[in-house]
Amino acid sequence: MPGLRRSPALLPLGPQEAKLPGSGSLGRAWRAVERGADRICGERDNPLRQLGGLGFALFWLICLSGAWLYVVYETSVDGAWPSVQSLTEQRWGGGLMRSLHRYASDALVLVVALHLLRELCLGRFRGFRWYSWISGVPTLWLLVAAGAGGYWLVWDTVAQFIATATTEWFGALPGFGPSLVRNFVAEGALSDRLFSLLLFLHIGIGLILLLAIWAHVQRLTRPRTMTTRAVALWTLAALLALSLAWPAVSEAPADLARVAARGPID
Repeated sequence: MPGLRRSPALLPLGPQEAKLPGSGSLGRAWRAVERGADRICGERDNPLRQLGGLGFALFWLICLSGAWLYVVYETSVDGAWPSVQSLTEQRWGGGLMRSLHRYASDALVLVVALHLLRELCLGRFRGFRWYSWISGVPTLWLLVAAGAGGYWLVWDTVAQFIATATTEWFGALPGFGPSLVRNFVAEGALSDRLFSLLLFLHIGIGLILLLAIWAHVQRLTRPRTMTTRAVALWTLAALLALSLAWPAVSEAPADLARVAARGPID
């Protein structure tokens, strides 16, 4: 119809453009979404155009809030849950930092998933970008491992459920066996050393994740490792508001006299 302009993302492609990566229907659909967000945020401050940098920003926020939690966390069977609970009850101190740590971790998973979807839609896994695509795969598993370890440290019924389910999976693998599960269902089987080990692994996996991210961007000429100030501030404000409105809380303490058959939906 006269007077109507079609979005540049939906215009027909020329012969040369049609051969470029990300020129298919998925790529054009993603660009249409990005340009729709441009109208709201502006191209410079569009978070969909800087998902990699946003992931870096969230990672550092997780590290800072985690350092606060590390100072007061008690690595013992009897002290793990009470130390986390005492933090939770400090609404403007430890409780806020715990919630910020939790929601920033959730946001990082979401941003990584969107980053993966964006690169897939735009066809950025061919040519010299194959290295970044392949090197990004370990970061997904490292995120899962770091998140599971973080849940264990709370040592409530959710942590017990995750610990039992995880060890059951490993117990089905050759070389492990069912005895691994008994550590989380038998009274007196746990020791304080386990929580020291879990904390060490939680921090160590985070450091390995940072190394994997560094390797992930090595083949890129100008990798974006930080967002614009507006995106960073709006993200921080959103996470703070969420932390104050719905603070992260613990479930009941883990009880080894009872087998955790299921956990609440997170």
